[in-house]
Amino acid sequence: MNTERDPMLAAALRALPDAAPQPDLWPGLARELAARRKPRAWRTLVPLALAAGLLLAVLLPRALMHEATPPDVVVAPAQEAPSMHATDDELDALRTRSRTLERWIAAVAARAPQSSRDLMAAVEVEDLIGLVDLQLSGARAPSDALPLWRQRVALLEDLATIRGSAFAIAANDDIAGVQDAAYHGID
Repeated sequence: MNTERDPMLAAALRALPDAAPQPDLWPGLARELAARRKPRAWRTLVPLALAAGLLLAVLLPRALMHEATPPDVVVAPAQEAPSMHATDDELDALRTRSRTLERWIAAVAARAPQSSRDLMAAVEVEDLIGLVDLQLSGARAPSDALPLWRQRVALLEDLATIRGSAFAIAANDDIAGVQDAAYHGID
């Protein structure tokens, strides 16, 4: 090296400002660790969702059991010479009752086990309801349709009784099993 330049190089290097130390990494690392420690939503939401599902599984059968009781039957007594207005009102009431029974039967039929004898009886009643429906499609006047709607509602009530008896027997078996387990100390 050149000796003349060495003292000048040395002086130039001494004139430079001191090098800044590296920035402290700890604050960034502390923020990252704190973010990892924060409770995530899934850690609280998953147990809450499981608890809600369990509660629903326990309470839903009870709610459906109360829903499974057939609605009360309210049928107006027949008059010998009904007026046109009374016939229309009774037809509307019978149609509403028919819809209510059909919804109830559909809800119970999906949940209730049935014996083969009850299934055969239910199929026969459903066939009779189908025949009445065919006759209703051919009825021209409300006075012709009124007795058919009465017959249809009566058949639906019979079908509801058949389906409801199987549901009641199944519910009683469930209750008896719980009582039997409690009596014998079975968990």
